[in-house]
Amino acid sequence: MFARLLSLLGLALAVSGLNADPGVRVVVAQSSSPAGAFSARPANGTVFQALPDKAEVSSGDLLVSLPGATLTSKNGAVAVRTLADFDARSPLPVLDTGYWLASPAEKDVDLELVLDRGRINITNVKPDGAATVRVRFWDQNWKVVLDAPKTQVTLELSGRWTAGTRFRPADPNADATKTPAPVATALFLVLTGSASVDRGGVTVAMRAPPGPAELRWNSLTGTVPQPQRLDKIPPWADPEAALSADGQKVAGACERFRNSRAGDGAAAFDTYLTSTEPANQRVALLALCGLDDLDRLEKSLATAKTQEQWDFGVTVLRHWLGRARGHDQQLYQHLTARGGYTEGQARIVLQLLLGFAPDDLAQPETFEVLIDYLGSPKPAVRSLAAWHLVRLAPQGKALAYKPTATEAEARQYQQEWKKIIPPGQLPGVVKKP
Repeated sequence: MFARLLSLLGLALAVSGLNADPGVRVVVAQSSSPAGAFSARPANGTVFQALPDKAEVSSGDLLVSLPGATLTSKNGAVAVRTLADFDARSPLPVLDTGYWLASPAEKDVDLELVLDRGRINITNVKPDGAATVRVRFWDQNWKVVLDAPKTQVTLELSGRWTAGTRFRPADPNADATKTPAPVATALFLVLTGSASVDRGGVTVAMRAPPGPAELRWNSLTGTVPQPQRLDKIPPWADPEAALSADGQKVAGACERFRNSRAGDGAAAFDTYLTSTEPANQRVALLALCGLDDLDRLEKSLATAKTQEQWDFGVTVLRHWLGRARGHDQQLYQHLTARGGYTEGQARIVLQLLLGFAPDDLAQPETFEVLIDYLGSPKPAVRSLAAWHLVRLAPQGKALAYKPTATEAEARQYQQEWKKIIPPGQLPGVVKKP
């Protein structure tokens, strides 16, 4: 399906316009999690290594962590734990978590952290007194003071392209910081105790529910001036909330994958990617995307045997595009320079990944174009068009598109779609004579 497309993504992780400090690496924290919970890649490095049990963590290393992975600052003041949205309750589409730690530049800061994406909980674990954390993400630089021991806050960050964004190749002479970018959204919530947040000279006092507990930030509109009052912790943010049966399956798959990867990483991926259990496939696909292991991700998507694996693979790729400014342009350049795609074909791929606005979906021409793309000689174009169609017209799911379909099979699939949505009509709408 995306074998050729993903093989062109030999790209180093570009994270939200922020970069890890490539200076002297110093130990700034220690993992308190078992082997395989964290993977680390040094600044300017290209290879991730699974960290052993209770490993030391150095400044500048990009950490990709499985849910539940926990570390403590070198001075023992602050603990950071990765959490996951197993039941999709969060208002943000959080799929994986990655962040760096830096050597604090201020004496009164216990831990300095750069969040790339995902969700973390930060807790004051000192025996007494306040703990201070500096948190950076996108263009934000927040100083968070956790007022007392056991004070706990959570921060969630996600980037998404606005539906209907029109892809255009960037002018190589233009200012890269002014090119279109995905919209990033962050939620900051006090779970227990009280905390203050300095957002560059503006400090707000916050308190766990019931109280002024939530701050929201958006890369378009900035931070809401004052915290929102909450009467109770929302279910998505409650680390002790009970999981559904499906959520328990994914959580269990994550822990089994960690344990398996700690023993034999290559075998773990092979086992989970070829599993017939969708939860296992999801865990492995997200791990490959987070670790930039594009070779294995390519092989997995090219040989997808289930609808679920194909479907979630597209979601993972769209998630990757939303992680940072410029990912769209990098993908376009790789498609045209080394992928055998014409400029027009590469634009189609990017536009299909960015999606459609409501106004687009009110036009019969949009569906005519999608059905036309089912006959493309490029498997990536065919598969992305099918991915959209089965969402916009659920009756088409009965056609059971095969990710590994040949051109001939795809053309037959195309003819069936023309019966479902005839030219000039919208899904479910019969045009009157």
